This record gives sequence, C-alpha cells and structure tokens, in this order.
Amino acid sequence: MKIAVILPAYNEGARLADVARAAAAASAVDEVVVVDDGSTDDTSAVAGGVAGVRLVTLAANCGKGGAMVAGAGATDADVLLFLDADLIGLRAEHVEAMVRPIREGSADMVVGKFSGGRKLTDWSQRIAPNISGQRAILRSVFTDIPDVAGSRYGVEMAITRYCHACRVPTATVMLRGVTHPMKEEKLGLLRGWLARWRMYREILRIVLFTRMPAPSPQALARSLRSRAAALKNGRGGSDADRSSG
Repeated sequence: MKIAVILPAYNEGARLADVARAAAAASAVDEVVVVDDGSTDDTSAVAGGVAGVRLVTLAANCGKGGAMVAGAGATDADVLLFLDADLIGLRAEHVEAMVRPIREGSADMVVGKFSGGRKLTDWSQRIAPNISGQRAILRSVFTDIPDVAGSRYGVEMAITRYCHACRVPTATVMLRGVTHPMKEEKLGLLRGWLARWRMYREILRIVLFTRMPAPSPQALARSLRSRAAALKNGRGGSDADRSSG
C-alpha cells in the first residue's frame, strides 16, 4: 500500500519546511508532495530545498480543494494524507499514527484533531471537528467525492459530508502537541478576519447548497469490508479515537 503526504501550500514559505521534514521522516510514507497554490512568497524555493519532497506548482491560486486535487493527481499512491503546511509541533510519529488505521484495514478515512498544542486551536476543533485539515483517505474514496476542486476552503466539509453519506469507516487520531497559527496571526487582524469569513462562507455553501449522493454499491461494499476488518482486528468498527504523541 503506497502512501503519499500532500501539503497544499499558499504563502507558507516561513512554516512549510518543518512540516515537510516531519512527513518525509515517517517510515510509512513513500513520497511527500508539496502543491504551491500560486504563492507569491518563497514557498516553492523552500519546498525544493527539503530532501525527498516533490514540488507541484500551480500558476494561479485555485483554493485548497483545487490544490488537493492537483496533489492527488501528481501521485499514484493508494493512501493520501493531507496535512496543513503551517502545522507546529508535527512529528513523524503523528504521521505514522494518521495512516495506521488505514494500513490495518479498520478505517478508510482518518481525521487528525489537535490536542495539547494551544488552547485556542484545541477549542476550535472541539467546536468544529468536521473542518480539520489533517486527513488520511483512500484514493478510491477521495476520487469519488464530487467537485472537490471547486469547493475551495469548504473542502473539509465536502469530504466529511460525502464520507458520512456514503458510510465511509472513519477513525479519529488525537495529534498531541500539534497546533497551527490562527489566520489573524498570519495575516493581521483585518485580512485574517476576511480570510476566515471567506472560509466559513465556502463551508456554508457546501452545507446548504451541495447535495450529497446516495451511497453507491461500491461505497457500501468498501464500508462492509472495512467494518469486517475492524471486527476481525478487535477494534469494533469505525469512528474509533486514538492518540498519538
């Protein structure tokens, strides 16, 4: 089972390198793909300077959903682990923990949630756990999700809603000691607030106006296989919480 880490990045030159190195250091990871989503800073140069990283450069900013699709298209990996490029405190063991449930066959998607990094980001993920940007997912599931590229910063909600509608077995991994800067810290109060407003607007558009498909026979069969594997391994099914770090 080939595993790729995909880092969508827009103007993350100051923060990207540590995340890419942690991902590349994980023994389960076969490749690390950084997608420079039309950055105007040195994101591409920084990514190119990290050993083992493959760079995909987009000429114009496509939004997070578009960058994720571009990253998935640049690899033939069976498992895609999407991570935010501005994470603080990420270690190789966090990456290993994120892909373990899929490798073991007990889940087809894994969601990472912050714990013990910063109170503010821990609190925000308790309130809105469905928009975590840290996700490992089978390629076969990801490519079935409609209009990922057009979902921009509502992409996590689009993935969550599809996986819920199609009963995709999902596990949660607590990423202890991991956090990220708030938009207001990176961009300043006004620009950060506007960026946050645009993100929530995209999320609301997904929730209110995107119709999720009924589970396909293939999706149902995949769900049954994963649940059977979870029962065989003594984990009792999906939506299990695990801890890392």
